[in-house]
Amino acid sequence: MDSITARLVARANSYPGITAGIARLEDVLDAPSYHAVPEGAFASSVSDETAAVEWPPEARSVLVLALHHPEEEPSLDWWHAGVSPGHRRLADIGASLRPWLESELGMEAFPLPYSAERGGVFLKDAAALAGLGIIGRSNLLVSPQWGPRIRFRALLIEGDLTPTGPLLDFAPCESCAELCHLACPRDAFVTGAYHRPTCIERINRDVAHKVPERLAGDGAGPRLVVKYCRACELACPVGH
Repeated sequence: MDSITARLVARANSYPGITAGIARLEDVLDAPSYHAVPEGAFASSVSDETAAVEWPPEARSVLVLALHHPEEEPSLDWWHAGVSPGHRRLADIGASLRPWLESELGMEAFPLPYSAERGGVFLKDAAALAGLGIIGRSNLLVSPQWGPRIRFRALLIEGDLTPTGPLLDFAPCESCAELCHLACPRDAFVTGAYHRPTCIERINRDVAHKVPERLAGDGAGPRLVVKYCRACELACPVGH
């Protein structure tokens, strides 16, 4: 890891509950998700980013921010009006890193939308390439320290930075009894592999059946929020 990459990653890691890594943009754009044939239709839950961003031509690297989402803090992933507290926290951290990057490293950063459809990147692939974990049998990114209980956001960085991954010698799924598969309430793994349309049926059900909850720091009373299923995520023993 060169000194610039090390300083940037250390700065990002200084935020509570954050671990970060660097991937080459060209590698991210050649990742498996960009070559996969889509199964079923899926509309992003993020509604506040209606226009796709235009990437600057000088962007060469991707900074991936991973936020720990422990089981005892479910509200981090309660979605209301197209945003969740965890999503907002990651966006705020990304925004706060931009002036530091410019003043300390002389580099520009460009925050990306959450969803790939609106100009973001496939975050699980980017995180795996950045060495933050591996794609597990649950189809989730599994990290050594937090398992799959993480949320992501990314920034484009100008210039070529030394990547921090991928992660080697970490294969927790090889000796696991596939607890994530057993936990799925929709049997999305009945064939032995992740079946995206089945999972999306549950996602769409969660969106359609919002529940009232009081969000931290919101004095307006209970809000109708989307609570997405986390059964496979919480069943994973890695990082507990």
